[in-house]
This record gives sequence, structure tokens and C-alpha cells, in this order.
Amino acid sequence: MLNNILAKKNPDETLVNHTEAVLQSWQELKERYQSTIGFSEEFWQNSYLAALLHDTGKALDNFQEMLKDGNYEENIRHEFISGIILFLTSSKYYQANPAVVWAVFSHHKKLNDELFTDISHKEIKINAEIFKAWFEYLNAKMKNDFTQRESILKLLFKIEIKQNLYNTNILLTFTKNTIATRKEYIFHKALLCAADWQGSSHQPFAPLLKYRQVDLQVAVSSKLLTEKKIENNACFQFRQFQLKSNIDKNVLAEAPTGSGKTEAALIWASQKEDMAKIVYLLPTRVTTNAIYQRLCRYFGDNNVALVHSSALYFQKERKGNDYSYFDFLRDKTFFKNISVCTIDQVLTMGFNLGYWELKTFHLFKAKVIIDEIHLYEPYTLGLIVATIKYLKEEFQTTFFIMTATMPDKLKELIIDTIGRDQLEQIADKELLLLARNSFEVRDSQIDDLDDEIRIVLNEDRKVLIVVNTVDEAIRLYHKYVDFKPVCYHGRFINKDKLEIENIVTGKTEDQEECRFLIATQIVEVSLDIDYDILFSENAPIDAIIQRAGRVNRTRKNENTKVIVFRHTEVAERFVYPKDILENTYALLEENNGKRLTEQELTSLVNQVYKNTDIVNNEEYQKALSLYKEIQKQNHFIKDVSGTDGIYTREGMDSVSIIPMRFQPELVNSPQYEKAKYEVSIRKQRYGQFRHEKDKDGFIYLDVHYDDKIGVDFKKKESIKIF
Repeated sequence: MLNNILAKKNPDETLVNHTEAVLQSWQELKERYQSTIGFSEEFWQNSYLAALLHDTGKALDNFQEMLKDGNYEENIRHEFISGIILFLTSSKYYQANPAVVWAVFSHHKKLNDELFTDISHKEIKINAEIFKAWFEYLNAKMKNDFTQRESILKLLFKIEIKQNLYNTNILLTFTKNTIATRKEYIFHKALLCAADWQGSSHQPFAPLLKYRQVDLQVAVSSKLLTEKKIENNACFQFRQFQLKSNIDKNVLAEAPTGSGKTEAALIWASQKEDMAKIVYLLPTRVTTNAIYQRLCRYFGDNNVALVHSSALYFQKERKGNDYSYFDFLRDKTFFKNISVCTIDQVLTMGFNLGYWELKTFHLFKAKVIIDEIHLYEPYTLGLIVATIKYLKEEFQTTFFIMTATMPDKLKELIIDTIGRDQLEQIADKELLLLARNSFEVRDSQIDDLDDEIRIVLNEDRKVLIVVNTVDEAIRLYHKYVDFKPVCYHGRFINKDKLEIENIVTGKTEDQEECRFLIATQIVEVSLDIDYDILFSENAPIDAIIQRAGRVNRTRKNENTKVIVFRHTEVAERFVYPKDILENTYALLEENNGKRLTEQELTSLVNQVYKNTDIVNNEEYQKALSLYKEIQKQNHFIKDVSGTDGIYTREGMDSVSIIPMRFQPELVNSPQYEKAKYEVSIRKQRYGQFRHEKDKDGFIYLDVHYDDKIGVDFKKKESIKIF
């Protein structure tokens, strides 16, 4: 009889076969985690029952009829019935211990007050003979695995399932609001979802990644050989700074650009436990893409995931149809051994956004690398600090925090967050004593430097110009268009941005080397580019140092320099704090013409920020309060609707749009194809232009777009592509 009860269509799969596959995946998870999680045998029994019963609601005629004729009107959420049946097996027990019931309820949809409101009027259609056969199957499984549990069949046939079971308010009120309950729910939900996803795919979990320092050394030297940066394997050895990171505790690492911080962090991460993940966090999508590709070279594509807002498009471009939406879901929830992400992907956990339970679960005992922590504004920094504390205390997560420019006050904040006795500080003292470039200051705006810029361009030197706004970068592109510059900023659609990244970093074989780049702050972090001269608009000293790291990166040249000119009024009003800009410019003037060592530059950072009070900053405190509030309120395990940036970035008010010129060609395109044409813009700009939304929710905005300069708000769109 059960051979006719389906769990899925296309291809058909019976409920029994699906349940067996899920239980097999669950068993694999138990073997990986049972000895390290520390939960009691009672927890694992409940987790098993959740996996066993999670799709019981599919045995209803409502669900079976929907599969046959596609009529969704009379269908009842199968996970609701499954959760109710689990609850009724021991209602008194589950009323006091509800976490596993909520995991079953929410294993497909967001857990919130509206979870089942759309089914309260529907009639339950039960075929008694089918349910009897199904319960006999369930009892046989239980008897084989957990003989001490009372029979489901014996209990449930004392109960008549009636319409009043739809009143989930009872279940809403018994949820205990404690950190322990939240943690238990996270593990129950994650184990169930992971087993269900993996069982549905009929694939085993990826083999655990084990590597040693020597394995990493072989991988790095192989990459360098391919790039012709070394002649043979014997030419490569890890530097002393990198070897210092082989420490079994949290690490705070300070080292200049080009010192090999990434490899140092990977040496540290090699000490992880077998089941533990490695999660590498960066500030921007651009830098995330770059580090992801490097780690794929070291560990292989199968071991490394890319996680950010446009990762699906990026992977579709690399892997085509071999990369499915299901692959994307597993990647964004940290299933792979290594995940390279923007910082938002971890910070959202504290706000119960997205698949936060699976992400948190996979951060259990994880090795988390946070790069360029100095770049974050106080609000985001507050969230980072709160997240570190929570994961360290509740999930035994350890951290490798690194940066090229670490103000003393930020350093003290990190030490206080992790604990001085639990943290090792390391620094690249060898490179700190070396100078890379000379620093010069011009008491003028960039247009006053026109002759100087044209001279070095005519000398065929590699020139980098960095300004503080996209509009200024576009203006300068037009001014110097005869020199064939590349314009690079965040206002390009995804597919053009990726192409420009490849051009800038030299990954496009049929493209000439980019010798003249005009960019915004987007170049400041983790981009492997190397120029002879930088003309930079004045910015905070740490930003100047990051930009300077793109000049003479390999430290093999002598006649390289960084020229800083005065910032614009726009930058002072809308981009950076006025006092930080003024302090930076004054100190650079005092050191005009000097070849500054990395240590001297670090000293300038401390001087610029000496009066900055991070801990008492209003935005920093606001972030700490918001993070704690989620844990304390009634919705401490309920999902929240929203997007990453709304909660995780200070002043982040962006919206993703597609320039309207692309609308005609995208009318019948799949969603992942449309995502290639998306670009993020500020909401304050969005309201100034006509817009339309399509059936998939993509927004088209009537703005000018050009693949050389991106979105230009100052120019009206006049070209239509059909």
C-alpha cells in the first residue's frame, strides 16, 4: 500500500524511500557530530524522531491529490501535520521541550506567526488504512532504533485529529525564551534540514577536509609555479610571520599588504577538528571573489563555496548548468568545508535572517577568518563584536582576525572581546620596518594635477587614480578617455563588474594589461594589482594605506610614489568624517616626500584616531543593543523578513535594480540570467527615476547605463537595446 504514497514527483519517489534516505543522511550527521556537540541521548532521540516524522503529513490525501492533479487549493502544509503528530506522541513532554517540534514545523518555511494561517479553513482528508500502514512502518523503525520510546501507533489511534488542531497559538505560547532553548532549536532545525536536503539529493555529504601545513605549502608553490612567479618548488618557503600563526587559539594578526596574511590564516585553520568548517569573511564582493578563486586553486572547487548576494550569478558564469540552485542553497548555508563570504553572511545570524539556523550550526567549532576588520563602520563593528562573543561562548568558534592597519583602540577592543588569555597577537615585524613608496602631498584638487598626470601617462607608467565617489570616477574617465583607462567602481551590473575585475587583475588572457585604472574605494582590499604611481583623493589614513598597497606591491621597484591631493566637499559631507580627513591630510603634509615604512604608517593611524572613542560611539552601542534584543524578545527563534544590508551595514539603504535598457531582452529570461544585469544603488537615487517591477520581482530603473562607466545618474538614457 505504501508503494503508492509519494513524497515527490518528477521523478517519483515514495514517502518510504525518501524517509529512508533522510534517515541515512541523519545517521551520517550523528556520526560526525555526536561526540563533539555534547547534547544528551534524549536530544538525539528527538532529532531522530524529527527526521523520521518530518514528512508524515504527506500521507494525507490532501497532499497526494495535489501531486496527482496539481490542485494546491485543498492542500495542507505537510510539515504542520508532521509537527502536530510529533507533538501528540508526548504532548506534555513537548510542551515543556518544544524546540524539535518547531524544527519540524519550519523545515520548509519561515518560522513566524503567519506560518500556517492560510490553512485554517481546510478539511483534513485522512485515509485510515494508509495511515495505519504508515504508522506501522514508523513503529518498526522506532522499535529497531529506540526501543524505549512508546509506540506512535498506540498513541495516535487514541486521538482523533480534528480541525481544532490548527490552533497553533498554544504552541506559540509554550516556547521558552532562553539561550539554551535557542541553541537546542538551532541544532534540531539544522540537523533536520541538512538531512532532508542531502537525502533529497541522494548524495553523500562531502568528505571532511584534512590538511597539514605541508599540504598547504605544496598547493601554494604549485599555484606560484603555474603563474611563473617561482622557478621550482624549492624556491618557496613560508615566511616567519606565516609560521607564527600555527597557534591553537584565537589570533590577532597585523601585517602589511602583500605579506601573505591569507596563507598565514590558512596555516592557523589547518588545526581544525575533522568536522569543523573554515569560514573566511571579507568586506566586499570583489575581494570575496578574489580570495575564493585563490582558495579553489589550493583546495579544489568541491571544497570551497562562495557566498554573497551575487554568488549565484558568479557561479553560473564559471560552471554553467553544472551549478544548480540546490548547489547554491547548500553553499550559502556553509555545507562545504570552506566558505568564502562577505561579512553580512555571518552577521545576519543574529537577526534570524535567511537560513540562519544552518549557518550557525555550521559555525560550531569553526575556524573563522576576519580580514581587514579596520574597514568597518562603528555599527557594523558592533555587530561583529556581538557575533564574536556569541559564537565564541555558545558554539566554541575560534577567530583569526587580521588587518594591514590596526589602530591601538581597535586592537584593545578585540582583545577585550575575545579575552587577553585566549588571544595570541602576531605581527610581521620584518616587513613593518620596510618602506614601499614615497608619499607626496599636493595642496590642490585633481584637475590642477592634469599636466603631471598626463606626463606619467605618456611615459607609459602604470597609473592608478582613486577618488571617493563614483560620480567623480566617471567624470575622470571621460576626461582621460584618450588614454584608454579602465573605470572601476560598484555601480556596474554584475556581469560587467566581473569582466572588469578580470581585466584589472589580469585574468583575461585576450585583454591587454590594465595600465591606467580610475577607481573608487573598491580597490582598497585584497586585490592583487600592482601600479607605479597612485594619485589619491585624501581619505582616512587607513584607506590611504590600503590604496598605497596597490603600488609597488611586490616591493621590487624604487621610483614609486603615492600622491595625495585634497578631498572634495562632497567627500567631506557624505563619505568620510571631516575631522579624520583633516587629521590625515595634516599628518601627510608633515611627512611630505618621505619614504614611510609600514611601522611609520601604523603610527600615523594611531595619531589620526587618537581621539576616536569606538566603545562609546552611538552607532556601535546601537548595534550591540539590537543584537541582544533579538535574543531576548519573543521572536528569539522566529525568522525575520529582510535583506542583509538592512541590518548589517551602517547607513546601508541600497536597492538592487536593472537598468531599463535591458528589460526587452530579459522578458522571458530565467531568474539567474536576470541577476547578471542587477546593480545596487542608493535608495535616495532610486526615487528620482521611473521604475517597473516584473513577475519575478526584479526592478527596472530608467537610468543611463554604459558598460565602460556603469550607471551614470547625470546622463539621461537615450539608447535602447532590442
